[in-house]
Amino acid sequence: MMPHGLRSMSLARLCAALNWAGIVILLVGLDSAVLIWRAQDRIEREEEATQTTDPATPLSPLNYRKHARDVEIYYGQSGVLMEKAEALLHGKPLAKAIAVVSVLTATGLFLVAARWLDDPPGP
Repeated sequence: MMPHGLRSMSLARLCAALNWAGIVILLVGLDSAVLIWRAQDRIEREEEATQTTDPATPLSPLNYRKHARDVEIYYGQSGVLMEKAEALLHGKPLAKAIAVVSVLTATGLFLVAARWLDDPPGP
């Protein structure tokens, strides 16, 4: 079923618009993922260089088992899961997620456009 506002648009123009939207989403999403990935690489190289020049530099609290145990004691298993989920929203995991979501969204738009051209929606 086609939304009311899109009924006045010709089917070919609507499918072209969906295809263009898919292309834009794909390009912007993949470019963003590449930029985030490269930025994280740079940050990791800088942290590695700092660690080798000054071995007394403290490690992240996430690297300690005691920290993970304390979080589990105070907040339960949900606290540990929240910390792990929070780690997925930074750096390379974020870049992977953006790339996957943009590819899936663009693929969905391409499939909808192709399906509407093959079998136009009714009035």
